[in-house]
Amino acid sequence: MDGAILSQPDRPLVRTGPIAQRDRGPNGRPLGTPDDCYEDSPWELHRGELVERPVSYDIHAVVMGILTALFHVHARDGYTIMDDIDCVLDDDLGESRRAPDVAIVHQLENPKGEAYRGIPVLAVEIRATQRKKHLEEKVALYIDHDWPTVWLVHTEGRKVEVVKKGLASVVYRIGTSVPMIPELDKYGLSTVPVSAFFDDVESSTYIDAWVKKRSFSDGRKKGLVDGRKKGLVDGHKKGIADGHKKGIVDGRTRERARALLDVLLVRGFDVPANVRERITSCTDLDTLQRWFTSALTATNAHAFVKSLDE
Repeated sequence: MDGAILSQPDRPLVRTGPIAQRDRGPNGRPLGTPDDCYEDSPWELHRGELVERPVSYDIHAVVMGILTALFHVHARDGYTIMDDIDCVLDDDLGESRRAPDVAIVHQLENPKGEAYRGIPVLAVEIRATQRKKHLEEKVALYIDHDWPTVWLVHTEGRKVEVVKKGLASVVYRIGTSVPMIPELDKYGLSTVPVSAFFDDVESSTYIDAWVKKRSFSDGRKKGLVDGRKKGLVDGHKKGIADGHKKGIVDGRTRERARALLDVLLVRGFDVPANVRERITSCTDLDTLQRWFTSALTATNAHAFVKSLDE
């Protein structure tokens, strides 16, 4: 049976202890248990076999930062964005702990440090260094466990492949747009060009500019209501101005700061608490954009912190 652990009648299988001394499964990989998949572990678990986590390159971090920012902005209320968190995918063929690069889940209540048990509404895998065979194996496991939609973002070919259970996968290339799932329609976004998945400047059109557009609309409505209630033109103007200004400042800066912190997390930069406070309290969008670019290009956390005052 494909994926099943081969039994040996003469002795119990060795699943723990030094990796080199463990027995191997049908795919030739060392056997393991969920205990091998601790925080920052180099391993994932696939039906009882250990799979080494791929090394992340800069383009992987860029795409992951863009997607987390996009999802944070457009996800409906009640949905949570997860990144690189182990998910429980046990079945009759063995125990599994696999971590999608980004996932959207409904009403996450997950104790810190524990694997996620549930079905994401969307999971994303970014193929930068992963071997094709291992990625296909991982996605097949998601589909076997009824995950409804999986996006494969191929950094080399710059394309997005959408996989759904029971359907042929659909590939979207540069020059086309990827349809958004209904859970990402908080601001009415229906599609995103494939090119925006790989370019921070272009993606801002669907993150910062989209929020600005919605904020202006909300501010204008607030101004009209306030003005009519007061029966004064000044009240009308003030309501529009205040609503517009507050929407832009609160919306654009909040999402940009959140995206910046996501990139720092994805790149493994451990920045001091006072730096994080400085990021979340910053209300200047140009400054946040400059720090966001620095987070994508800095070689380490020290270099990023140093760049904040340059």
